[in-house]
Amino acid sequence: MHYIGAMSLEIEVTTDASFCPGVDRAFRITEKTLFGDRSRCYSVGPLIHNPEVVRRLTMLGLGVLDPDGEELPDLREATVVVRSHGIDTASQEKLESLGARLVDATCPTVERAQAAARELLESGHSVLVLGSARHPEVRSIVGRAGGEVTVLQDAAEAARWAASHADIPGPVGIVCQTTVPRDRLEQVIEALAPFSGRLTVRDTICESVSRRREEAREVAGRVDVMFVVGGRDSSNTAELARTCEGVGVATYLIEDPEEIRPEWLEGARRAGVTGGASTPDWLIRETVERLEDLDRTR
Repeated sequence: MHYIGAMSLEIEVTTDASFCPGVDRAFRITEKTLFGDRSRCYSVGPLIHNPEVVRRLTMLGLGVLDPDGEELPDLREATVVVRSHGIDTASQEKLESLGARLVDATCPTVERAQAAARELLESGHSVLVLGSARHPEVRSIVGRAGGEVTVLQDAAEAARWAASHADIPGPVGIVCQTTVPRDRLEQVIEALAPFSGRLTVRDTICESVSRRREEAREVAGRVDVMFVVGGRDSSNTAELARTCEGVGVATYLIEDPEEIRPEWLEGARRAGVTGGASTPDWLIRETVERLEDLDRTR
C-alpha cells in the first residue's frame, strides 16, 4: 500500500488495486491476439467484468460472443479468445464446430478448480461447487466436470443439501469458485458436518483475491471513506465493497472516477482506494486524481 499527500486529504491505495495475475494474463493474451491477428476476433462473453476495459478492447476490434445465443456469426477463419473465467466443454465444441480458432486465456487458478471437480467426480465423490451458479467461472467448472455436480451459494444451501442427502453412502467433495470469501467456505464446511468423516475439501480459492480482500479490510479500518473501483457486475468487486462496509466505513463502489461526488468527502481526512481483480491500473490512477481535484476545491 502507499500514501498520497493531497492537501488536507490523505489517500491510501492498497498494494493490490488493479488486475490480478489471471486477468492481467488474459488481457495481455487478448491484446497480443488483436495486434497480431488479421482475422475477426471475439471473446466468449465480455473478456473481464469491467466496462471500461471492454470498451477499449471493442475499439481495438474485439467482438463479444454469447455461445448460448440463438444466432452466432460465421466463425470460419475467426479467432475466439476464451476469457479468464474459462469455458464449458459444450460451448467449446459448439464454437469449434462453427470454425472458430480458440485462444485459451483461462486463468490457471480456474483451471485448477476445473481439474479438482473432475478428479473428485472420477474418484466417486458427490461433488459440490461453492459459488454462484450464474457466474461464468462456475459454469465452466460445472461444464468441465464430466458429470453431475451441485452448486451451492452459501452455508444455508449447504445445510439444506446435507439434510436432504443424509443417506448418500459415498464420499462428498467440494471445490470453490476462485473468488468466494474464505470464511464462506468455512461456514459451508461447518454446515456439512454430517459428512465430516468423508468430506474432501479442495480449497481452490485464489490467494491473490484473498490477500486483496484482507488488505482492503485493513485499509478500510483506518480511513474515513473507502472507494472500491470496478465493474458493478464483478462478483469479487462486490465482495470487496461488502468487506469494507462490514468494517463500518462509508464505502462507495464506482465504475468511473467521475461518479465521485464532492459531498462524499465532507469531513473526511483520510480516504482509501482499492479495486477489483478486473480493474485496470489507469482507473486507480484516475480515481486518485479525481480525489485530489475534489480536495483542492473544498
